[in-house]
Amino acid sequence: MRIYLAAFLLMSFPTFSAVHHKVDTLGTSAKGQFIALEEYGYRSDKQVYFVEIRILNLWKKKVVGDIIRVEEPAHSVNFLQETRIKAKKMAENQLKQFGISG
Repeated sequence: MRIYLAAFLLMSFPTFSAVHHKVDTLGTSAKGQFIALEEYGYRSDKQVYFVEIRILNLWKKKVVGDIIRVEEPAHSVNFLQETRIKAKKMAENQLKQFGISG
């Protein structure tokens, strides 16, 4: 009985993470070879919003092009949306280069 009680108490404590994030697709190429992924969220250790955009070659299963990274202070909820817009503008040339539309 004590083991169950100890296990219950340990599992009932909340867990904390240093990074809260989501992954979304920005688009794919016409043939489906390339896909652009946007990872965005909040880093509590730095108190910043972040966005990372990667382009994957699905046929070769590897990242191509440069990884776009943007971090902005998390002073307001609106800053996350502004950070995402900034990263997308920085990635426009690469998205065109690989024929990605979304």
